Amino acid sequence: MRLYDCINFQLSATQNMVSSYFKARLAPLDITPSQYSLLACLWDEDMQSPSQLSQKLNLDPSSMSGLVSRLEAKKLIERIYSKEDKRSVNIHITGAGLALKPEIMKIIDDANVVALEGMTDEEHQIFVKCLGIIQGNMQKQKSEN
Repeated sequence: MRLYDCINFQLSATQNMVSSYFKARLAPLDITPSQYSLLACLWDEDMQSPSQLSQKLNLDPSSMSGLVSRLEAKKLIERIYSKEDKRSVNIHITGAGLALKPEIMKIIDDANVVALEGMTDEEHQIFVKCLGIIQGNMQKQKSEN
C-alpha cells in the first residue's frame, strides 16, 4: 500500500493541519485545542472526575493530569476534593473559565467553518459517521487485544 493510501497517514496529516489551524486561532487566549476540549466538557457538565474527563476526551490519565494542572495554573479550573474521601476529586470550572466560553466558541465556530468549507451538510454528516465507524473499529480491536 502506498503511504498516501494508508488511512493512518490520511488521518494524521489532516489532524496535524486542523490542529495547527485551531492552535493558531486559540493562541491569543493562551488556550490549546486540548485545553479547549477539557473546558468544553466542563461547560457542558461541571464537577466531573478526571477519569470521566479522560474517557470523554480519549486521553490517558497522565495526559489528563497535565492538562488539568495547566488549566488550574491559569485559574480556569480547580480541583475540588471530597470531604469524606480526600482521594476523590472533581474538576470544577471557575468564573474565569466560564467567562472565556463566548470568545473561545466564536473562534471554534469560525475555524470549523473554514475546515468544512466546500462540504455540504450531508457530506459533513457522512464524514462524521465514517469517523465514528473507524473509531468503533479501533475500539473493538483495542478491547479484543
